[in-house]
Amino acid sequence: MALILWGIALLVITGLVVAHPEKRTLIPLYREAALHWRDAQNLYSGPGGMNYLPCFAPLFLPVALLPTPVADLTWRYLMAALLISGLWRLSRAIGEDDAERRFLLVTLLAMPLSLGVFRNGQANGMIAALTLHAAAALAWRQWTLATLWMILALAVKPLGVVFLGLAAILYPTVRWRVAVGIVLLAVFPFLFASPSYVVDQHLAFWENIRACSAVSEHRFADFNGIARSLGVEVPVQIATVLRTFAGMVTLAVCWWAGRRLEECWRVLWLYVWATGYLMLCNPMNETNSYVIVVPAMAFCAERVLSQASTRAAGWGLVGTVLALSLFSPLRSNFKLFWYPVMTIIFLAILTLIVFRRMENEKS
Repeated sequence: MALILWGIALLVITGLVVAHPEKRTLIPLYREAALHWRDAQNLYSGPGGMNYLPCFAPLFLPVALLPTPVADLTWRYLMAALLISGLWRLSRAIGEDDAERRFLLVTLLAMPLSLGVFRNGQANGMIAALTLHAAAALAWRQWTLATLWMILALAVKPLGVVFLGLAAILYPTVRWRVAVGIVLLAVFPFLFASPSYVVDQHLAFWENIRACSAVSEHRFADFNGIARSLGVEVPVQIATVLRTFAGMVTLAVCWWAGRRLEECWRVLWLYVWATGYLMLCNPMNETNSYVIVVPAMAFCAERVLSQASTRAAGWGLVGTVLALSLFSPLRSNFKLFWYPVMTIIFLAILTLIVFRRMENEKS
């Protein structure tokens, strides 16, 4: 049933893309960056342009060279295949016995936001998919494969550094693999362009990221989205301090609880807190970016729901995910407030459930 739902959705999206390939799409932006890389031109033009690492451009170049709408569909199909298979792999990694039921439930919870990302081809869908595969590989103790997925997520979007860093702290086995992966990722662009050009683009990337952190427009769904919706503007310096503090809290919570949870919950705890931090603290977090956290929320809700002692709380978590997912058609300005608030509520309820469970196990 889940696969039928995904199939129908992709058929509809295929029809929309073929009929209007230039409507609601970010592929032209990615194509432009890839072609600029091929021609040794500058990749960055401020917060409104490409905001990814330089290595994204040569990775996307094979797609960029395809004609429209073949390139558009290829990118979307690859993204969809990785996301759907990631949902299935993590469903199985959590438990083989009820994997199909779990896959259907997380599909129903994650699909509404995923469809919007598939429609516009945004790379957030790709990082969501790669993070899902990384979480599944960690649950199966496939350390090298997990590292590969995490490095690919970082290559697609710098946001991948949060999951990568927390995983390296919680799982000592992957640390040397992560170090090797980062070195290889750093070397990769030099295989396809002159050293001076690659260095210049990395310097331009750093300046671009600094500009992104100072954006003050009311169109992003992080904690600033909540503040601006209430008529409050948080100064850049204070916002930076808040993000740093939130990062320290996330690290502490993941470290303290992660060491005490069984393997299944350990992975989900890392997954939901890493992606939750991204949603609340990325200064250019768009509403479509919530496709990254919704699968993590869906899997955590399913786990709480599956236990008789926490079933009522599980339905509450499901309701929170639905409140986030099903409100996607509403006005954008409302979503800038609603999405981060729902994420905070979910993390608070889940943390209360998990900590209470650990206290009960102690006693």
